[in-house]
Amino acid sequence: MKTVHLIGMVAFAALAASACDGDQDDPWTASSSGAGGSSSTSGTGGNTSTSTSGTAGSIPGDLVADHNDADLSAVPQAAIEQAIASLHIAYQHTSHGSQLITGMNALEAFPAFGSLYAWDDSGADTNALDLDDLGIPGIADLSQGDSVDGNGDTPWVVSTRELLDNGANSHINVVVWSWCSINGHDAQRYVDNMEKLVSEYPAIDFVFMTGHAEGQGEDTTADSVHYNNQLIRQHCADHGRWLFDFADIEAYDPDGTYFWDQAMMDNLNYTGGNWGVEWCAANQGSELEQLTTGNGVTSYDGCQGCAHSSDPQEANLNCVLKGRAAWWLWARLGGWND
Repeated sequence: MKTVHLIGMVAFAALAASACDGDQDDPWTASSSGAGGSSSTSGTGGNTSTSTSGTAGSIPGDLVADHNDADLSAVPQAAIEQAIASLHIAYQHTSHGSQLITGMNALEAFPAFGSLYAWDDSGADTNALDLDDLGIPGIADLSQGDSVDGNGDTPWVVSTRELLDNGANSHINVVVWSWCSINGHDAQRYVDNMEKLVSEYPAIDFVFMTGHAEGQGEDTTADSVHYNNQLIRQHCADHGRWLFDFADIEAYDPDGTYFWDQAMMDNLNYTGGNWGVEWCAANQGSELEQLTTGNGVTSYDGCQGCAHSSDPQEANLNCVLKGRAAWWLWARLGGWND
């Protein structure tokens, strides 16, 4: 069962009531048509509602990719292979959102994994995950698209419609948008506009996302980072939506120690140091430390170029964890019951 550190979620729900519209072993079960709507039956603070979007019936299990899911040891190879066989993902982001891609690149390059975590931007390689990186033209990210036209539609909703209404893109069955900074933005507008897409394209899975740390801790001032993240989490829990909890993944080290409330920044710095540096120093020789630093691994230099979290080298752990959580999410969307 998942454990999460969502301070004051119940209190937050009351605070934001006027702003939020939210009224055993790992069996391998695959949907016959790949990505699909889901229902969850477990997870403290996780998603226990039923999703009405997606191509299949239901995929039992958790719908939230968070720090609990940044370990792929529980995900069977068959689940990864099913995700590769069934998913066609369009992902749009700027620098912070590239952390998922950088982490996925590290997994793909790590010699011990062979070609298991291969992905392909063009979709031409049938043995790799079809993920169209920067695949939605028109607007760069959710932050730059936080405005509405005369119909109340954000630019990224308009861009997504244009993508999906093009017959050449009929294969796409998963859409993911990322934030740059979420601070000061209108998270209620975001979830409302995401719901438009969920309603208009029921055969497609839309993945919600939270925003990165900016040193504000658990401040719940309206439109602050934590306020917006909590609103998005609550909405996804209430409505049964897929969520990549970007903020939660960087808020915990791999041992489950929580840092978000210690003025944590997006490079894993906090008031006491850098938790990536500290964790790697205490876990030298572990697979995760080697994925991050490359220490002791032939023909692998570690995870490189993690946007906003590349210096010191150990801060690249941020991207590795997000890459691992991304593959957990792809496995779930492909039908794996966690």
